[in-house]
Amino acid sequence: MPDEPIPDPDARPVTVVGLLADPNLPGELAARLAEGLPQVLAARLDAPRTWRVETVVEPFEANDRGERALDRARERVRRTRWDVAVCLTDVPAKSSGVPVVAQVGEQDRVAVVSVPALGGVRLLPRARDAVVDLVGRLLGIDAAPAARRPTRRAALLHEPGTEAEDPDETVLTRRGTLRLLAGMVRTNRPWRLTVGLGAALAGAAAGSAFGLLYSNLWQLATNLDAWRLALAFVGSVAIFVAWLIAGHRLWERGPHELGVDRLLNVGTVLTLTAGTGLFSLALLVLNSIVAAVIIPAEYLGRTLGHPAALSDYVRIVVLATVMGVVAGAVGSGLEDDETVRQVAYGHRQRERRNLAAQLQTHGE
Repeated sequence: MPDEPIPDPDARPVTVVGLLADPNLPGELAARLAEGLPQVLAARLDAPRTWRVETVVEPFEANDRGERALDRARERVRRTRWDVAVCLTDVPAKSSGVPVVAQVGEQDRVAVVSVPALGGVRLLPRARDAVVDLVGRLLGIDAAPAARRPTRRAALLHEPGTEAEDPDETVLTRRGTLRLLAGMVRTNRPWRLTVGLGAALAGAAAGSAFGLLYSNLWQLATNLDAWRLALAFVGSVAIFVAWLIAGHRLWERGPHELGVDRLLNVGTVLTLTAGTGLFSLALLVLNSIVAAVIIPAEYLGRTLGHPAALSDYVRIVVLATVMGVVAGAVGSGLEDDETVRQVAYGHRQRERRNLAAQLQTHGE
């Protein structure tokens, strides 16, 4: 009879942590978390075990059956052999009017983290803290002695949550609607909108060129009060945002089951404002360079009837930028809908529902 292998007394049990993430930012965040998460879990949790992390990017959260995110996550992870699962979604949620950071299913060892509730800055370390805290909570493991020092980050999930419908579920909340809105804008990534507005940029360049080359507009700009120019600049950005919303049908009328239908629209408006604001500032810098190169100070002084000053250039550039932004708003109507609609939660959810339906059809 062959000798049986002698078990290694120093061998540590292997614990598999699954990260299930929605596409877009949650999927990218999960990939970055997985790189160093085993080492972080080993350092922060008081458990002699080996950690392994598996990542799946899939639209688990999207469906039309009215189920809660945690129920959908439970259903999805039943097909895995993970010891514990943490799911990341970019869909915000509220409970009793308070932003939800995480929903925890103690019995199934599943948790769903709402990424927008983590805020708009330091997203990776906050998400890492949340995942480590949730893994320890689901497995009943205390924090390692070296990791027990109280910090502001560690308090992220420690505030009392609201009462959950399911006795096996815990809802972890944290007050701060402004933090949630900042997280929604960060999740929408407004800079991608700025880069993708190619047709709008062409229109903005044409409008700005008219403002920079037409001498009558120089005289108008230098005679306008500063507050009028500032109001015109803000108004041009507002026109751009309104044009994008109306032209690409970005205003959402639901989903009501989230309890945050108005927040979804506010998040879209803030994202568009940030994106068009960056667009306008970039155009302002470009116009400043062009004005400095093509408008000689002597010629400008003869046209205005007095020696040209820096303030004259500033006023001319601001007015040209206002004209460019308005022209860019008109040009944005020619943009591909996909480029603009990616900043809207409702559109991304519809895309994920279609993808989830395709995956389900292939699975059957």
